[in-house]
Amino acid sequence: MFLKELKLIQNDKFALLLVFILPTMIMVTMFVATNQSAIGIVPQTGKNEGAIRLGVVDADPTDTFPGEDLSSNFTWYLTNSPDFIVQIYEAEVDALDALYFDRIKAYAVIPYGFEGNITGDIPAFVDIHISSTDFESQSTVFSKFNNVVQDFRFDHGWVKGEIASDMVAEFQPPGSGGFEATFGVFMIVFAVFIAVAATAAQAIVGDVPLNRMLLTPASKMEAILAKVSAYFIVGMLQAQFLLILWQVLFTIDVWNQYLTMNIVLALMSLSGSALGVLISTLVTTRLQANQSFLFLLFGSTIVGTGFMDVGLVDDYYPLNLGRVMMSDTAFKGVALAEFTGEILIILELSLALILIAWIIFARRTTLA
Repeated sequence: MFLKELKLIQNDKFALLLVFILPTMIMVTMFVATNQSAIGIVPQTGKNEGAIRLGVVDADPTDTFPGEDLSSNFTWYLTNSPDFIVQIYEAEVDALDALYFDRIKAYAVIPYGFEGNITGDIPAFVDIHISSTDFESQSTVFSKFNNVVQDFRFDHGWVKGEIASDMVAEFQPPGSGGFEATFGVFMIVFAVFIAVAATAAQAIVGDVPLNRMLLTPASKMEAILAKVSAYFIVGMLQAQFLLILWQVLFTIDVWNQYLTMNIVLALMSLSGSALGVLISTLVTTRLQANQSFLFLLFGSTIVGTGFMDVGLVDDYYPLNLGRVMMSDTAFKGVALAEFTGEILIILELSLALILIAWIIFARRTTLA
């Protein structure tokens, strides 16, 4: 039955084309575009609900400005900003460690000579370090930091651009820049999960050969497992295609994490296949299967991008878990064993989807 499913998929050239052509189009579009051109915070007193945890390293011991320590004064402005919850660090290595473990969203380094530069009407550059895996914060932190700079300059009566900031992306893989790396990771996870679910959503509904096969001693559970396994294989083939295309096209060097990324994508392929087969047992026509997939596509786009807090969905939806695992293992070098809990959740959910699909399928007397 498994070999029969692979043969059916192989014969459906148009479906296979869609599995590979859509993510390829997105990758190529992203390539052309790039070449042309918040951890949730519990509200605190005086802080906005979306306040960002910011580390600050004051590396300027100089004292050239009369009356006050400007680096300490600027730190005070950051601490009292309603947009930031500030954590002071003595050394940059401690701030980088906190960023690695997501205890802070970003950290700012007030450099040696900060006070002297301002005193001499020379722009003082403050580097803001942000994880390249945190796509959302890269613009949010920079914008809110500049608001603090404006308040600092206004209160001191400075108008010459005494403070300038520069974005430093941490945990970037060797090779190309942050956007194509960070967005590419999400795109690969998304494409494997959604594309497999889309093709598997047509797996059972209207399958006339399956109707005949079920007249034999073959059981409906065997049919479910055969279909999940077949579409899982399709997802893994797609994963190899995307991983190689992504790294070659954007010169991103994460080949040393190739096996780890494949394990994550295998979980996406398995859960996507199980979800698609479940959809195929719920619907009675191919049109319903297509409509259900569109609902899944747009729903996953909304809750799976990481641009908004979706509560428990982030903790249990395979796409969300896979996105975090993929970026942390590929870019931060976090061991896959650290995600044992998330892996078990995906495996348990996939098993539950298979069992539900079997229960529904066992009660059906016809497939269309």
